[in-house]
Amino acid sequence: MTDVSQRTAGPTPGTPAWRSPWVIGWIGLVVTVLAVNITMVVFAITTNPGLVRADYYEGGRDVERTVMSRLEQGPGWSMTIDAPADLVVDASAVVRFFVVDKVGQPVRPDAVTFYVYRPSDAQLDFSLPMREEAPGRYAADVSFPVGGVWDSLVSVQVGDDEYAVSQRLSVGRP
Repeated sequence: MTDVSQRTAGPTPGTPAWRSPWVIGWIGLVVTVLAVNITMVVFAITTNPGLVRADYYEGGRDVERTVMSRLEQGPGWSMTIDAPADLVVDASAVVRFFVVDKVGQPVRPDAVTFYVYRPSDAQLDFSLPMREEAPGRYAADVSFPVGGVWDSLVSVQVGDDEYAVSQRLSVGRP
């Protein structure tokens, strides 16, 4: 049998508090959280691609003004982008565009261009002319170099006027 007087119920008198396992654990937790946060801040600063445009706010306001003014003076066409739902990196896909006038008759513009923008990297942006498959129906064969979110815009040129419709696309990895 062991003598009850030899067991201690708490810390021995005169032991500093920082030697307690609880204090060491809390200090270790705080140091770990700070180290992880500092690491994340360093990675965010060193790998940040930054804004695509330096004047993003003014550019956004100009786009909004342009869209609103074109809607007011637009021809009233119905324009639709038909992109496959299962877009995959480096796989060719056909994106179609349909345009009809107010009464449902196909429109034959002078030029139709398919623009693709990568929100996080302007160097990956590209554009393709769309070919006419039938009156009011246009197509372009497109292949995306990387997966993720892409913004697409189809621009219709009729004389000096230009009309556009946009759609966000999601490209998966193979």
